[in-house]
Amino acid sequence: MNCTQKLLQKKVKLKQLKWDLDIILPLNYKLPKYYTDSIDPNRHQNFTCLLSRDVYSEGDSQPLYDYLFNQSKEYTVEFQEFLSLWIEDEIKHYQALRRVYKLISKIKDSEIDKSFNIRNHEIEPLKFIFKDEFTILVSFLFDELGSTISYRRDLREYYSHYGPRIQRIAKYLVMDEGMHFQNASQVIKQNHYKRIYEIPIILEMVSSLERSLGRYCKTFFLDHAQEQDRFPCNFNDLIIEIILAHFNLGPYPKNADLLWQSRVTNKDFTPCI
Repeated sequence: MNCTQKLLQKKVKLKQLKWDLDIILPLNYKLPKYYTDSIDPNRHQNFTCLLSRDVYSEGDSQPLYDYLFNQSKEYTVEFQEFLSLWIEDEIKHYQALRRVYKLISKIKDSEIDKSFNIRNHEIEPLKFIFKDEFTILVSFLFDELGSTISYRRDLREYYSHYGPRIQRIAKYLVMDEGMHFQNASQVIKQNHYKRIYEIPIILEMVSSLERSLGRYCKTFFLDHAQEQDRFPCNFNDLIIEIILAHFNLGPYPKNADLLWQSRVTNKDFTPCI
């Protein structure tokens, strides 16, 4: 029995972290005033701006899930399980960030609901990427790894200044997004190992799509377009190199730490958009 046959015999085991939002950040939690009093006003303002984007983009996962779920009847059992675990996490992320956003900005639930209800979710520009299960999974690799790195930077730059409860939220966001990447990878290796050689081509297509759109289409996917000023200009290239190294399709980039350590020239904080 060769290695490929052994791999096929092993059923993919997807993972999910179990954390209780109501325990970590209860609805009745009040942010101690000494946190906001001790934070630079510019940092606080820019964190508010960042949350005003992230809370809605996490909520945009539901329209994307609805589209993907209804798109095909030929999805594998493993992929359907991946989607189920993913949407469960993303809805929890939306609820978590909604609570953080309310604490930081003092915005009301009615205002968040009103803003979300008028959002236009543009699936059409992204359809050609969601051609089949494999291309969807590769697209998720790109997006979830980008989110893992983005939240890792946010944890250091913002969440860590608002106390252990809010800091824990960010830590779980980082771990969940990283687990989504690992789960997508597992399904690819289990069900689509013969197409792994296509991954570089699809990743370049996804990256080119993000550049050509130049905006976030409010569909969860490629929401990093909202934060392009925060990252190095080779952000996408490094993301792709990390993914290719994960599948033994290239070397791991030596300068990958630039993704979460570099700072925008002459700008101390995330610019409001």
